[in-house]
Amino acid sequence: MAGARVQRLVFVVSRGRRPLYESLRRTFDGDDTVQVVLDRRVAERRRRRPARRKPERRRADRRAQRAIDRRIRARGYAVVGVLTAQRAPGAASERKAR
Repeated sequence: MAGARVQRLVFVVSRGRRPLYESLRRTFDGDDTVQVVLDRRVAERRRRRPARRKPERRRADRRAQRAIDRRIRARGYAVVGVLTAQRAPGAASERKAR
């Protein structure tokens, strides 16, 4: 991926903090670099079974998600920085010309 990286912010707000969610939505309305979402999770999807465990198949480390979960429980929201790729302004037109 060629191009500069631009950081976007995502506010994940607990379902129990609806007034905060609405306030943040109004505050950042029209700001393309900020997204405000209501936490859609209801409960932990994984069942805890003490019996035999299969080897971990995931490649990525999930510790960051646990930290986000802790912030949502403690504060009612979490702010997550997301790196996205951005093409140079003329990149799309250069490809069409080829």
